[in-house]
Amino acid sequence: MVNKLEVNKDPLHNALKLISGKWKIKILDKLINKPTRFGKLKKNLETITSQMLSRQLKEMENDTLVKRKIIKSNPITVEYSLTQFGNSSLPIIRSLIKWGSINKRKMSRVIEKDQEKAIDLLNDEIRFKNLQRKNFYE
Repeated sequence: MVNKLEVNKDPLHNALKLISGKWKIKILDKLINKPTRFGKLKKNLETITSQMLSRQLKEMENDTLVKRKIIKSNPITVEYSLTQFGNSSLPIIRSLIKWGSINKRKMSRVIEKDQEKAIDLLNDEIRFKNLQRKNFYE
């Protein structure tokens, strides 16, 4: 949720403040076509926890990107949909999807290289800690 004190004159800063993070763009993408129930959203986002999804949806509702509709049925269900403001982000979402599709191979190589670097750093840290232990006990 954006605090009034955080509003910046830079439009890019403001836009990123509303949709940045691991989940918000993915949530917007899942809501493009039609209103969706919480459980279906969670299923479609696979690795998100219920708590994180709930938090992200509340923030997005407070930022007027999504609206929450309670459907009086048995049991009561809740569905989420994009507001007009949320729909205005669709060109950005579609552009990101297109960019990701066009550059899929390059992105895969970059991500793989980053993962290899992270693994190397972790292995270096383990070796260093083992050396420290060895020197401590000698």
